[in-house]
Amino acid sequence: MRKLFLGLVVASLWAFGAAAQTANPDAPPPPVRPNNDGPIKVLDAPPRTQEPARPPSPLDRLRLGGSIGPLSFGTVTSIGVSPVAGYQVTNRLSLGGGVTYQYTQLRYSPTLKSSYDNYGGRVFGMFNVYESINLNAEFESLNVQYRDYNASGVRRRTWINSAMVGASYSTPIGGRFIKAFNLMLLYNLSYNNLVNPSYPAENIYPTSSPLVIRAVLF
Repeated sequence: MRKLFLGLVVASLWAFGAAAQTANPDAPPPPVRPNNDGPIKVLDAPPRTQEPARPPSPLDRLRLGGSIGPLSFGTVTSIGVSPVAGYQVTNRLSLGGGVTYQYTQLRYSPTLKSSYDNYGGRVFGMFNVYESINLNAEFESLNVQYRDYNASGVRRRTWINSAMVGASYSTPIGGRFIKAFNLMLLYNLSYNNLVNPSYPAENIYPTSSPLVIRAVLF
């Protein structure tokens, strides 16, 4: 009888609690687990920290490449090659230098031509101003051949120096040292002063205009 009595008491208490829960409109609803596919968030877990990006090493900032140009065809035909090396000083500024070899052919008439070999070097800077657009500055020194008309056209050599400014358009190629392909257009500020010492009417810079076009991997 005692066990039966205790059972009836427990059943009555459970029934009373269920009825009270149903009858109380202010009672909070039972907890429901959200239906999502993501992992269960642990609220008391420490926030996950993101490791800082590793700064580029000096080797990562090294840039290699080369250029083809100046290119000129016609009365003055000029083809040049110039391997270059540089350093990424900041995310926008790169400085570098290179050596240059140029082949130049002058056509005086359909049957009279002469060719020259020029060599030298250059230093340059490239500053990115907006996305793929860069500003460029360069100083070039070339040892060129010319004809001395005061000595019956004997070939001589002389050094000529050029200051150039311009712009370039870059297309990234994803290389470690060769970062981008650059199409460059420069204007030779010194062009009018690069003349034949024996005949000032003849310009001896190896292009037929002050505009210099280069295709540069750098």
